[in-house]
Amino acid sequence: MVPSVYGLSTEPTVIITGYKISPDVILPNEVGTIEVTIANTAMQASKTATESVGSDEDPFAQSITVPVNAFIESATLKTTDFTVLSGWYQDIGEIGPGQSTTLTFLVQAPGREGLFFPEVWIRVRGAESVKYPIPVNVNTRHTLIKQPSIRLSRSIPGNITPGSFFDVTLGLQNEGLASAHDIIVEIITPNTSLSSQSPERQFIRELKSGDIKTVTLSFQSDNDIPIGIRQIPVRISYLNADGTRLIQNEQVGILIQGMGELGIAKQILDPEQVYLGDMFSLVCRIENTGTDKAKSVRATLDIPFDGTKEAFVGTIGPDNDAPAVFTLKATQAGDIPFHLTIRYKDDFGLHEEVIPLHVFVGEQNGSGMIIILVLVLLAGAGFLYWRRQRQP
Repeated sequence: MVPSVYGLSTEPTVIITGYKISPDVILPNEVGTIEVTIANTAMQASKTATESVGSDEDPFAQSITVPVNAFIESATLKTTDFTVLSGWYQDIGEIGPGQSTTLTFLVQAPGREGLFFPEVWIRVRGAESVKYPIPVNVNTRHTLIKQPSIRLSRSIPGNITPGSFFDVTLGLQNEGLASAHDIIVEIITPNTSLSSQSPERQFIRELKSGDIKTVTLSFQSDNDIPIGIRQIPVRISYLNADGTRLIQNEQVGILIQGMGELGIAKQILDPEQVYLGDMFSLVCRIENTGTDKAKSVRATLDIPFDGTKEAFVGTIGPDNDAPAVFTLKATQAGDIPFHLTIRYKDDFGLHEEVIPLHVFVGEQNGSGMIIILVLVLLAGAGFLYWRRQRQP
C-alpha cells in the first residue's frame, strides 16, 4: 500500500532579494556582470498535508508534514539591449526554507549610452514565476531613476465547484523604491462559464514604497464549467515617477473541482412478488447526479433477511448509473423497512448517503397448494371414470 498526499498548502515563493552590477557604470560595448540573489521566502521546513492511508475500499486520513523546498527550473536574463554571453541556467535545483543563492550573468553592453532595464526571469516548479527588472547604467551621468515595482499575491479558496460563488483576494505590494500612482486593476473574465460579480476595473490612488493594498473580487461559475484549472487574466497598470504608464499582465489560476452526488434511480425485485421463505434478487440502480466521478462506490443493506447484503459498485461518472445487486432470502413477512447506505469518494473526500427503502413480503406462496389441488381433482376424476367402466 502506497500512501497518497493531497490538500497541500500554498507552495513556497521565491523572490529576488538583491542585485549587483560590476562595474557600477558599464561603458558602451564593454563586458560586465549582473549578479542577482534569489531566496525562498518560506520560513519553516514543513507544511501540513493529508495522507490517505488504507485500502481503496476503506481509506482514512491523517495529518503529516512534508518539506517546503523551492525547485528552480530555469533562470534567464531577458533583454533586447544587452548581449548575454553566459548565464542560461536550467534545473538549478532546490532552495530550502529561508535559504538563498546567487546567479551571475555575463553581458556585453550596447553601443549607446543610457539607462537600461534587463529582466531576470525565474521559473519555479509548482509556484509563481518571478520577473524582476535590473537597472543598468551604461555611461550616463544621470543617477538611477527610482522605480515602483508591484508584486501580485493571490488568495484563492480551495473548494470551488461548478455553479458556486467564490471570492479571490489580490494583494498588491510595491517592492520598488518609488510610489506608484493611479493604479488600475482590470479583470478579464475568460468566457461565459465564469463571470465577475464585482466591478471589472478597480482603482487605487497611490501605493507608496513598501505599502500593501488588497482587492477582493467576487466570481460565479456556471454548472457547465469544465473541471480543472482555469486562468483569469489580470492587467495592472500604474504611473511611475516620470509619469510613464507601465502595464503588468498577470494570471490568477483557480481549480474547479467537481463533486459526486449519489442517489437511487430505481429499485427492482426479481420476482416482483416475494413470499415468506422465497429467494429473490434486489437490484438498486445508483445514479450520479453530481459534477464529477464518484469513486470506490460501495452499497450495504441493513435488511433483516439472510443473504448478500453488500455490493461493490466501483466508479460512477456524472449523469450515469450502475447496479448494486443483492441476493436475499425472505425470513420475515409484512412491509419490511430497511436502509441502503452508499459510501463513495471524490476530490473532497469520503461521503455517505443513507436512503430509506421497504419491501413487502407475503405470508405464503399459494402456487404449490394450487398444483396439489389440481392433481387431487384429476386423480378423483380418473377414479370415478374407472368405477363407471367396471360397472355392468
